[in-house]
Amino acid sequence: MRCIGVLGGRRQRTVSPACCHCGISPSVLSARLRDLVADGILEKTRYRAPGERGRDEYRLTDKGRSLLPMLIALNDWAEHWIVPDGAATISLLHQDCGSPVRAVVTCASGHEITTPGQVSARPGPGARPASASD
Repeated sequence: MRCIGVLGGRRQRTVSPACCHCGISPSVLSARLRDLVADGILEKTRYRAPGERGRDEYRLTDKGRSLLPMLIALNDWAEHWIVPDGAATISLLHQDCGSPVRAVVTCASGHEITTPGQVSARPGPGARPASASD
């Protein structure tokens, strides 16, 4: 989750600051950004500040923004199971009040889901019955 900042709400204008923060090489970051653009998660646009050379800017698409709940949940999981206390490289905070952001799972009626036993799986509308040869 070290590179969650690349998918954050802020613009990622240049490759080098993200590389420093994430600890990956510019070529790896460029390849990952290229893949995210190809998958429709980011859009790349060209910009040029006055007196400077042209650069690429990456912005989240609607598809990319819809990943936010999953990324928050992955960050919560990593902080609980992987990252030692006090060693988190990123803090997700609510813009308005500054409180930590956490993932909460609810059903469509608003009931909080806290254990796997509270969820049942059923075939969805696209499910096909298994054939006898399966």
